[in-house]
Amino acid sequence: MRVGVFKRIVSFVFDAMPIILIATALFTLFIGDLIKPDNYDAVYDEYQTIRGEYFDDLEERYRNEEITLDQYQIEYDLIIDDFNIETEDHILIIYTYFIYVIVYYVLSFILVYFVYVVLTKGRTLGRRIMKIQLTGNLSVWRLFLREVLWKSGYWIITFGIGGILLDIAMISFSKRKMTLRDLVSGIYVTYEGVEYPF
Repeated sequence: MRVGVFKRIVSFVFDAMPIILIATALFTLFIGDLIKPDNYDAVYDEYQTIRGEYFDDLEERYRNEEITLDQYQIEYDLIIDDFNIETEDHILIIYTYFIYVIVYYVLSFILVYFVYVVLTKGRTLGRRIMKIQLTGNLSVWRLFLREVLWKSGYWIITFGIGGILLDIAMISFSKRKMTLRDLVSGIYVTYEGVEYPF
């Protein structure tokens, strides 16, 4: 009998947590400053100062109930366009850094997870805890195909949720409990010690 959704999700979470912690530690110690655009800190501080000049008084009057929500919204609408024009360059730099951070986390997770799966030959800590394993024709190429292209790549293309929901549906409602990556790679998730001839 092949493995259901719950065990697969829990094993992935167990495997993902240390990888995310490692990526975060590396980001905090080294990578964050390397990918930061020039003068980012100064630009961010200036953005916050400008934001304060535009909105602090308005927000304080609303918190102190000196104005109603409707009055707050009217005043906010009057100044937001000027604020956006004045901070256009700041926002571009801040969002650029934000995109760099997302790309760093995604790529570092994919790379570390793939290397981890290859080094453990699919017997990751999460899978061991859940007493499941990868079986089939295990090779570096097939693991790359399965874990990078048909798991990570597929989830990225479908913005995560769509691909994950399709995976859950395929595992839950198909008799063979297989995802697209299982079918394409010829690698299956089974219980420990169970070998399938097909």
